[in-house]
Amino acid sequence: MTTTTDASIVTVEGELDLATTPRLRNQLDAALKSRPTALIIDLDAVGFCSSGALSALLEAVTNAHARGIPCAIVATQRAVIRPVKLLRLDRILPLHTDRAEAETWLALVARLR
Repeated sequence: MTTTTDASIVTVEGELDLATTPRLRNQLDAALKSRPTALIIDLDAVGFCSSGALSALLEAVTNAHARGIPCAIVATQRAVIRPVKLLRLDRILPLHTDRAEAETWLALVARLR
């Protein structure tokens, strides 16, 4: 996890499967407990995303919103985007094509508050 003045960034690489999802969930929980201004979940280097990982992402985004923390997800890999769109989770999971786009969106959200 990286923390800047604007956001905490959780960067994930590799495969999000049964073995790695608990670690993802722990990292996201730790990031939210630090009460960041915003949270960016960078999944751009993820090659596989299980249903359990999608569940962890949904929990993190829901918990972030409940705490008033805006959240953005960076994803360009088909392994992430395809299941999110097939399950219509893109209505809940705020997907962005790169970190700059996510930061711009989060800045806009902050101004609207």
